[in-house]
Amino acid sequence: MGTLKRLFPYLWDYKWRVVAALSFMVGAKLANVGVPLLLKNLVDTMNFKPGDVQAVLVVPVALLLAYGLLRLSTTLFTELRELVFAKATEGAARRISLEVFRHLHALSLRFHLERQTGGMTRDIERGTRCAFADFLLALQHHSHAD
Repeated sequence: MGTLKRLFPYLWDYKWRVVAALSFMVGAKLANVGVPLLLKNLVDTMNFKPGDVQAVLVVPVALLLAYGLLRLSTTLFTELRELVFAKATEGAARRISLEVFRHLHALSLRFHLERQTGGMTRDIERGTRCAFADFLLALQHHSHAD
């Protein structure tokens, strides 16, 4: 939860993207929950009366189509969330990296002479990438916990 709190101000610059991504995540979760419920209805409707042609043909086909649409919408919502949230993630990572570089440039010359600051750019890039990977994992973990 600490990672979420620290990264939230950087992501909030992209309010509509964050809100849209969270909405897509909720939509994917609802569709994912609907799949087993729809399957339950599909199995329950297989207990039909003899001679009832409509129940034999229409209900199972309609429920199978609805099942396919729910499965498709789960994947669609997940992909839309990734698409919308990617720009927010990249923008926030860029802003954090710039702040780190500004901080490094503000340090004394002695600091830079005593350390290997050339290798720091690689470390900063890895750290930024790792921070957002942690953020995305935390976001997914919290969404699965619900």
